[in-house]
Amino acid sequence: MSTEKSSTYHRLITAAAKCFSEKGFNGTSIGDIARQAEVSQGAMYTYFKGKSALISAIVEEEKNTALVNYSQSYVGSPFARICQLVKSCINEVGYPADHRLWVEIIAESARNDEVKATFIATDLIMRNGIKILIQDGKEKGDFDAELDAETATIAIYALIDGLISRKAITPAFDLEKQLPTLEGILEFILKAA
Repeated sequence: MSTEKSSTYHRLITAAAKCFSEKGFNGTSIGDIARQAEVSQGAMYTYFKGKSALISAIVEEEKNTALVNYSQSYVGSPFARICQLVKSCINEVGYPADHRLWVEIIAESARNDEVKATFIATDLIMRNGIKILIQDGKEKGDFDAELDAETATIAIYALIDGLISRKAITPAFDLEKQLPTLEGILEFILKAA
């Protein structure tokens, strides 16, 4: 990918994220995105065949941002790392999404097969990162040996998505102040020893 293409690609992703966050997927036109990105609609179609492709690309970019976070080395227990990652997902979401956009992406995934396929594939990758930490915790005796990692990761990501929605609805929501029991909830889900 050339530098020019990379720059235009990211301008389109950022513009689409802003428009979708502000107006919703259905309330945003291709023209809105092209104007926000300061490119022609024809140029936009060079990179993306439509809004579904754009929102799928946003999900991919968010996944890439999260995977960078997941791959960073850490010191501490697998439980502490999972807590840190969960808090990060809730508080920061990931480039180029914000909390309102993530809620829009979830809603669009429920009604758009192209977006759903990307969302599900990304969800599996993200949950696999937590499963690796769970397996590490089981091996170290931090988690119950009988813990079903699949069930645990579904519960953890349901919690993440729900709290992202809470932050989208109430931007002043402060995870540390308003949900000081988050680590206790995660401990319950993970049956930490």
